[in-house]
Amino acid sequence: MKFSVIICSFIFICISLCAQILDEAAYTLPNIIAKVPALKNDNTGRMPMIAIEAFKLDKDDKSWQDAKPFPPEAILELKKRGLTQWIPPREQYIPFALALQKEGAGVIMMEGQAFNGPPDQAPTTMHILPKDYKKLEQPGQQPVFPCPLMLDGWVITQQKTRATFKKFKDAGVNIDAVWLDWEIEPDWRDAQWDEAKNCSRCRKQFSPGVLDDQQLYRQFIELWRVQLFSAYVVAPILEYYPNISITNWEEIISTHENPTPSWSGYRTWLPKDLGMYTAANPVAYGNTIWKKYNWKKEWNWPLDEEHMDRVYTSVMLNQISVHERNAMQVSPWKQSIPWVDRYCADDQDPKIPIMSRTRYREVLRHCWLRGADDMQIFNPLWFPKDAAKLAIATEEIADAVQIYDEMLTYRKFLDRGVVMNTDTLTPPYQGAIWSGLKLGDEAIIRAFTQAKKTVKLKIKPFAEANEIEIKATPEGCWYHLHKDGKKVLIRD
Repeated sequence: MKFSVIICSFIFICISLCAQILDEAAYTLPNIIAKVPALKNDNTGRMPMIAIEAFKLDKDDKSWQDAKPFPPEAILELKKRGLTQWIPPREQYIPFALALQKEGAGVIMMEGQAFNGPPDQAPTTMHILPKDYKKLEQPGQQPVFPCPLMLDGWVITQQKTRATFKKFKDAGVNIDAVWLDWEIEPDWRDAQWDEAKNCSRCRKQFSPGVLDDQQLYRQFIELWRVQLFSAYVVAPILEYYPNISITNWEEIISTHENPTPSWSGYRTWLPKDLGMYTAANPVAYGNTIWKKYNWKKEWNWPLDEEHMDRVYTSVMLNQISVHERNAMQVSPWKQSIPWVDRYCADDQDPKIPIMSRTRYREVLRHCWLRGADDMQIFNPLWFPKDAAKLAIATEEIADAVQIYDEMLTYRKFLDRGVVMNTDTLTPPYQGAIWSGLKLGDEAIIRAFTQAKKTVKLKIKPFAEANEIEIKATPEGCWYHLHKDGKKVLIRD
């Protein structure tokens, strides 16, 4: 009997401890405030960052889901950390927007969509397929894809968007940004292309030859998507808010000369621009599926943190770098607002190492130095019952805020500097990885190496001055350079 009591007590203690550990790791505002220090440097006048996981006042709080404004003290605590709570572009969130605005916290809209998107509002615009047609694959919640050139659903979306933003404007809301995550049709992949080329209506609507060549179809669709969003989503927003930041998931610039890598790293985009978007949206994710897409057997590497960090680093830096290289030539006035995250668990194989926090923070520095104007933090609660992995959602916030604060030390460069380097890298690269911003006769540079020992590099930061040799250490180091005639000096 005594033994049974002891066992029951032990089980109760274990359950209580587990619950306590989960409470301490919970993604709540009190935990975030306790674990994420406020900014030391002034970010007045800059847009705040957002996190995809909505903030909660406590574990059971549904304020955001119910469009109930946070109390002023919660809004201000987020503001101190360079953060704000995003809201969807829906009329019921007007009071929430006004509460944010009252505290000077910034009003940023974000919304996720998947599958067909606007065409679902017009069922008659779906493909007209032969009775004996066999799908290449089952598109899940999409029994059929839409005809890309049918605009009925997009017209409805345009009308709704215009009406919604007029209501925000009439209510006195000053919106700073609309950063959408509409990962919707049209798309060019096998199933979509196969339906389109077998659709009797598409056969009549498309120009000759487009449906018969998937590469040509892909080129058409990638350009058409930007045009659709520009006309039916971006334009009605700009009618009421002409100076705000607007982008959508992975909208970037790609050119014939510099094809921009996809977010996955294993293919590149065809030539495309941003249309009416005022900002690009590069993606820099520490996604575990990069092992599948980018790891090469010929490297003969052990599957450990050090070597996965190399894969993460190359994929995360390469898209934002090539996009910025193109943007500087095509439309340097447009912003870059990347999605960033350290742990995206698309492949949940426990053998794949999660990106180290040290390397993640290093990559964040280089994203800022390669053109980022702000950041969106992708921190979903992948494993809500695993305390260690649950804590990562808050760590994502802490890392982004820490590096943002560090970058604000060099605020004048962050606000007005010109990107100095957009080189890409492969995982085996052992040389110097450096990024910088130049402003007049000054420059700031960050350099590190994936090698185990310090490496040196020569750079010419100012066209009319000499080269200077700097070092790239495994830990990473900063340089504040100043031009003095033909000399380049390192400031303390």
